[in-house]
Amino acid sequence: MGIITRFTEEIGILTLIYASFDVHLLCFQRFIRMFAYGQVTIILALFFEALGITEDKTGLFMTSTLLGDVVVSFFLTLVADKIGRRKILAAGAILMCMSGVTFSYATNYWVLLIAAIVGVISPSGNEIGPFRAIEESTLAHLTDLKDRPDLYAWYSLLGSLGAALGTITSGWLVEKLQEDYSWSVLKSYRVIFVLYSIIAVFKFAASIMLSPLTELEPIPTETKPDPASATERGSSSRPYSGQEDSYAMRPLAKANESTDSLAANNEDETEEIYEEMNQFADAQKKRSKWLFWVDYLPHLTPNSRKVVLQLVLLFSLDSFGSGIATQSWLSYYFAGRFTVKEGALGTLFFVTNLISAASSIVASSISKRLGPIVTMVATHLPSSVVLAVLGFPSNKNVAMILLIARSCTASMDVAPRQAFLSSIVTKEERTGVMGVVNVVRTLAQSAGPGLMGKFASLKMMPVGFLIAGLCKGTYDLGILISFLGTQLHN
Repeated sequence: MGIITRFTEEIGILTLIYASFDVHLLCFQRFIRMFAYGQVTIILALFFEALGITEDKTGLFMTSTLLGDVVVSFFLTLVADKIGRRKILAAGAILMCMSGVTFSYATNYWVLLIAAIVGVISPSGNEIGPFRAIEESTLAHLTDLKDRPDLYAWYSLLGSLGAALGTITSGWLVEKLQEDYSWSVLKSYRVIFVLYSIIAVFKFAASIMLSPLTELEPIPTETKPDPASATERGSSSRPYSGQEDSYAMRPLAKANESTDSLAANNEDETEEIYEEMNQFADAQKKRSKWLFWVDYLPHLTPNSRKVVLQLVLLFSLDSFGSGIATQSWLSYYFAGRFTVKEGALGTLFFVTNLISAASSIVASSISKRLGPIVTMVATHLPSSVVLAVLGFPSNKNVAMILLIARSCTASMDVAPRQAFLSSIVTKEERTGVMGVVNVVRTLAQSAGPGLMGKFASLKMMPVGFLIAGLCKGTYDLGILISFLGTQLHN
């Protein structure tokens, strides 16, 4: 029993089991969403081919979807804490369902593009949209600092497992419908989008079942007093709490200086003071009318702004490298250089996804001993080196072994990274910051596929892998140098 208990503690399963029902719902949403993304990814390009859409337009679709997702995600994650996390997650599920319905019957390219951007259909099978940032922020909100590495590891594992199962399920289902039931290629593909919509319904149900505990507690604010009653409260009162600019202090100073004048019945000066204060109040109202959206932005401390800027720059390097070496380009490389067929490619990437999922749990155990920063670098840097040399072997088996070896550690930094990101800023800043970081990562990633496309046309894909590995390696070393020993928030 001692060995079993120790093992369950190491993999963090007890942390997940004893977590709140809200945590279970969030992990469930992650699993089914990635399952849906995985289903769509394997047939998306083939779906456009069946519609007669050119490869150039298909590439434009994928790039535009990623860029459009940046705008949608940026807005939704910034306002999530103000509007309500549950409302944003539920609204996202509705849009996801609508996009699936659209893809199940529409044929117009531009209609499909709009549906993909609004409904957040992933062109690569990876996580996009506002969901992850909100869910991860909520997980941090619901758990203690010591439990976050375990929960983020299982959250990451369930996502990878969902994507892997979605990919293999979609492939077998489409093949079954075509061969055993003589369905057309296009009709069998549309079934996948119907399933996508059904999954979105389950996600909506899970979103509305979340409790109010998932929401950020409102920050207590002081009520701004009425300028007209300033003198009634005495000369020490401040008519506008928190306003430090000279314009705001000017009428206040005059109000304080006018105490003697009031006592001497200097009515003219008193009226002038009140008039100026009322003008300031009117100016503030007009400002609030036009700049109401500022209240929805995350309020960052100077230290947090510095940290977020550093993280954004470093994460952009990592995401750019990931964009160069996407699963689609890796598949294209193996098929072109080593003549690997689709079935073997599907099996290869299914195996790598499963290994990536399992490695997330190992990362949780390492993080408990080494901390998130050392764990991120120690696990991710080897995979960066392997990626850099992936294009050099001329033997198919050696190249496949390298790809599988990379998958053993490539995702081990995900859970520690999210635990670190959620703990380096305050809880009031967390959702907005994680949303901004995810948006910037998506934006940086969207530039990668185009560059690799150029290398592919020049028969220089190994150079692309080398650049991707160098970018990721630079990110690893930058994280280590910049944040080793940084104090974390609970």
